[in-house]
Amino acid sequence: MVGANMLLNLDKNWDGTNVQDLIVDLVNALSAVRSLSEISCEMADEKAVIRLALSCLLSNQDIEKCSFFILDDSGLLSNVTGVSVGERAESDPVFSQPTMSFRMGEGIIGAAAATGEMQYCSNCREDDQFTLNADVNNMPGSIVCTPVFTLHKELIGVLNVSHSEPEFFSIWHKRLLQVFSNILGQLITNRRLFQQMEIQIATRTAELERLVEETRRLKDYYVSMSMQDQLTGLHNRRYFYDQVELAFAQHNRYEYPFCLLMMDIDHFKHINDEYGHAFGDEVLITVAGALQKLVRNTDILVRFGGEEFVIIFVNTGCDNGKTFAERIRDNIKNLRWQVGGKQVQITISIGLYCMVPESKLAHQYADIDQIIHCADTALYKAKANGRDRVEVFEATQLADEF
Repeated sequence: MVGANMLLNLDKNWDGTNVQDLIVDLVNALSAVRSLSEISCEMADEKAVIRLALSCLLSNQDIEKCSFFILDDSGLLSNVTGVSVGERAESDPVFSQPTMSFRMGEGIIGAAAATGEMQYCSNCREDDQFTLNADVNNMPGSIVCTPVFTLHKELIGVLNVSHSEPEFFSIWHKRLLQVFSNILGQLITNRRLFQQMEIQIATRTAELERLVEETRRLKDYYVSMSMQDQLTGLHNRRYFYDQVELAFAQHNRYEYPFCLLMMDIDHFKHINDEYGHAFGDEVLITVAGALQKLVRNTDILVRFGGEEFVIIFVNTGCDNGKTFAERIRDNIKNLRWQVGGKQVQITISIGLYCMVPESKLAHQYADIDQIIHCADTALYKAKANGRDRVEVFEATQLADEF
């Protein structure tokens, strides 16, 4: 479209200039536009994007200097970057020229911003707005200032190009700069939109990660709550079934022995009836704390329900299991409470089932509920034989029990 418009106006603007030179100018103009269109809007530094765009302009045109004045929130236009002939965009993204600022309507740059139209000074050395209080020797010969807008026609800043010669810029330059400014505005707009999108994505991602982490913590909390006894703080029956399955699987695969202890506080109903449920809860909490001190880190201790507790002694044979059980019975028997001037003590009955490689049960029964039933049967035997004792389930009882 740029080339077509320029070619259509060749006959209107040709003032004797060699047609070959006009074609070269057209090719250079198209090259500048193409180079600008190839700049990625994903660059993080806006100044680097603008500097690279200015370098594309200088590389394909005989302009000596160009700079960009960006509009800030206070309405001030300040030069943020620029390129001169011989400089490379990648050499130093920091603008080496002294910072200059203009208010809207101030000078040629402010006029371009205020009017929204290109401003041109053909001979700066004879223009009062440049010669007043300025070093004429270091002044450019001619300047073109073009406002740059977003896609929504909001002012971004002003593109400023200059040459040391007066009357240097032709209609070709002006039209190219107009097209170049439009594309530069689109590039800056796209980059800003891309950065906003990245910020939004990062924010949303962080929010989602926070929600996922919060959900995971809530899930872990409720899973933990669902597997924890609220009164004693021990694990509950649900947790026990998960762990006994694991112990049973390890026994089947590696022949690891384990012992399952089913424990019940003797005459607990009488305790509740005589001293109240609050004291009964205190007894349960104290017993739970005592049991925790007696088990190893690898063992599984749960409150099975009511006044019943279960322990799985992992990788433990029957002799050691019975020793541990007796130690537990003795410790619980030595607990004391003072209630209404009365000393209270309790006893506990324990049923023990040993799962060892040579056990016939290990080969004949592969059901968790049957194993639990074996320990429970031993517990009832302990109660029937006078309580405050440990009974071990024997393989000889299999025929009677199953």
